[in-house]
Amino acid sequence: MSRRDPADDTFGTVEARYEKWSEANPRRRGPSAIKIPEISDSAEKAVGMAMGFGAGVVLLLLAVVAGTAAASWARVDRSGAAVAYSVTTFFLLLAGLGALGATYNHVFRVIPRDAPEHH
Repeated sequence: MSRRDPADDTFGTVEARYEKWSEANPRRRGPSAIKIPEISDSAEKAVGMAMGFGAGVVLLLLAVVAGTAAASWARVDRSGAAVAYSVTTFFLLLAGLGALGATYNHVFRVIPRDAPEHH
């Protein structure tokens, strides 16, 4: 059992010295390194639309690649790989169509509506 006073703890003394030093040497606040550009609502909508539709198109292109791979594996009688690529094709198609649908819904149906009242 130690008889030392917890106030004499090293952390306490270092903390106290730092507090004293920081009060004597206040830090200047410079401009923030994080800059968020101000853009118009229409530009924000266009960027969101491009990102959403772009992601959907990329997923659909990946589905085409996976479907082509499934067909090529089926031609060489590798049914396991053909099934795996077919399943991958299905889910990529689902994700791509979902991305396109969700982007369309958000840009053309959700954003134009008025914000709901909060009570």
